[in-house]
Formats: sequence, C-alpha cells, structure tokens
Amino acid sequence: MARYFFDIVDGGLTLDDEGVEFADVRTASREALQSLPDRANSHITDHQIGEVTVTVRDDRGIPVYRATLTIDTEWLVEAPVGWSALPSMT
Repeated sequence: MARYFFDIVDGGLTLDDEGVEFADVRTASREALQSLPDRANSHITDHQIGEVTVTVRDDRGIPVYRATLTIDTEWLVEAPVGWSALPSMT
C-alpha cells in the first residue's frame, strides 16, 4: 500500500496533507476520477460555468495523475425570467 494525496482546484487550491492509502496508482487515479462529479456538485450552482481538477501526488510529492471535469452551459433561447449567466468559478 502506498499513500496518495489529492489536491483540488475548484476556484481555489486545496492541498491534501493527509493522503489516503491505495494498493497502486491505478486505484488512486480511479478514485480521483470518480470523485469529480461529487466535488463539482458541491461547488457549481445551476447554469454556472466551472471546472474542478484533482491532481494526485505520490508519497514523494510527485504529481502522477490529473483529472478535470468542466461544466460549460449556454442558453440556446432567451434565459427564463430571474435566471442570468453567473460568473465563472475560475
């Protein structure tokens, strides 16, 4: 088992200083990828442009994997009353 650290960029930078143990880098990368929708959901509101990135570092601090989820919305008709374009998270 090796320890991997998940650094998050979602409008700000959160460095993981605890890490999580995984059997290998493939398992850690799968966890990073699968975590993106939940991370995005907690930071992106309806009709907001946003991006969430998870960078996985190994126990030496070396980045070994990066996954990014981008949300980009566009009205194709006039936006409903009360709805407007929200500022980008980035």
